[in-house]
Amino acid sequence: MKQTKFTNSLAFKTMLRLLVVVMIISVIAAAVIGCVTYQNLATQARDYAYTAALEGTAVASSGLLKTDQAGIDSYISSEKPDDNYERILLNLLLITNDYELQGCDVFVPHEDHITYLMSTDDQTAGESLNKEAAYYGDEKTYALRAMNMSEDEFDPDRSKKDNIYADNSKNGVKLATYYMPVLDKDGKAVAVLAASYSTDKVYKTILQYIVGLLGVTLAVMLVSVIIFYFSIRKHIIRPVGKLTQSVRMMQESVKNRQPVVTDVRTGDEIEELAVSFEDMNRDLIGYIDENTRITAEKERIDTELSLATDIQAGMLPDKFPAFPDRKDFDIYASMKPAKEVGGDFYDFFMIDENKLGLVMADVSGKGVPAALFMMHSKILLKNYTLMKLSPKAVLEEVNRQICEYNPQEMFVTVWLGVLDLKTGVLTVANAGHEKPAIKQADGSFELFKDKHGMMVGYMDGIPFKEYELTLGKGTKLFLYTDGVAEATDANDELFGTDRMIDALRTAEDKSPKDILEAVDAAVNEFVGAAPQFDDLTMLCVEYHGEAEE
Repeated sequence: MKQTKFTNSLAFKTMLRLLVVVMIISVIAAAVIGCVTYQNLATQARDYAYTAALEGTAVASSGLLKTDQAGIDSYISSEKPDDNYERILLNLLLITNDYELQGCDVFVPHEDHITYLMSTDDQTAGESLNKEAAYYGDEKTYALRAMNMSEDEFDPDRSKKDNIYADNSKNGVKLATYYMPVLDKDGKAVAVLAASYSTDKVYKTILQYIVGLLGVTLAVMLVSVIIFYFSIRKHIIRPVGKLTQSVRMMQESVKNRQPVVTDVRTGDEIEELAVSFEDMNRDLIGYIDENTRITAEKERIDTELSLATDIQAGMLPDKFPAFPDRKDFDIYASMKPAKEVGGDFYDFFMIDENKLGLVMADVSGKGVPAALFMMHSKILLKNYTLMKLSPKAVLEEVNRQICEYNPQEMFVTVWLGVLDLKTGVLTVANAGHEKPAIKQADGSFELFKDKHGMMVGYMDGIPFKEYELTLGKGTKLFLYTDGVAEATDANDELFGTDRMIDALRTAEDKSPKDILEAVDAAVNEFVGAAPQFDDLTMLCVEYHGEAEE
């Protein structure tokens, strides 16, 4: 397994994500703190400008300008500063410097312009006296409002909040300005004092504050990231790396049957994961050992079952034509077990020159026990039939022997017949088996309702009955087990004897082999993809009679 690149490693990804988070948090924090700081600084700037305006108004009102309107007009028209003028201007300059104002002006507002009395922007005393200027921004509203105030109406607190404050821009500079009435000796406004503070200073202060804040925050965060990185490297990344190395060693550990030791001892969930991995590794080794043993055992059983299948198949006649020299009959049979070995069986054999023994049987149960019981039953049935006992006597003797020792209480249904090939007389004993199907030479296949007895092996001492049936030339006899009629499709519907008879009739004029193949094809088509539930065993014999000389 190739080494992971550093850029793809957990350490790099963790550090990168932490840095991104730190930067986002820093920016958000700076923005929030900047907004709060701006509000505070803006309020402080307004308070600053207001205090300056109050002091400036007091200076202006108590000095040269505290006179009546006629005196103000006369003073303006003279355009000559005197000692008082210079003293007031000096005091306003001191207030401007002390409060870091953008400017402090005294003027008389008119409807469409203002007339300056003095301004701290003057280079020399009286330079702005009697100069006219246009209003800017919302200045007119606040200047006229201040001009219309009397001493009784003037309330510093109310005026500060509601009446005489404006945010304007002049010559590209953002200003916060307070407009105060300059009162004469009678308490009537004769001029207006405007104290302006540059809010650009607030923005610069905030910017410097944010830059400093970001620097400090990033520095603190970076230190925290480094500390956090080394912490998770020690407690997470290195243990995970050990776990990764252990995973890479798992194949070799399983191969050598040596459990992997992770050596991860962190005292937290990582250690629990490592312990779980070690347990899993040991369980996996044990599972593989057990699976190897089970696989070997299964292979042994499969081999034995394969041998059992061959042995069972070898016990059933499977060479066709079975009697190539005989012209008086034709026979064919087949057996498809539901498992490797089955409990169904058929048999046919010559008892003597003129008699043919026919057997179709079905053992209760499936698998190996049924197969063993089947072989035992088959041998007994054939041996007693070869002793030329009647079918009835054969079943009674076989039943006695099976019941003598049958701890599993198994039983077998048997259809046993002896056909006299000279006369066509068929002697039959049926021990609980399916009804045969017969086709006479001039008819079609039909179920033959024969006499049934109890199953062989069910109870000792049971008497069995037998009957005779004469087969004419061209008669066909079809024997089968219940696996044919009870074949089931995916909808749990049975194939049934009616469909079986229909399938027989489609090939009733053909050879026994073709007849069995037709029934088998019909069953397969009906069942479809559904699994085979029971053994499928069939036998068909056609009686030709003695050949004419």
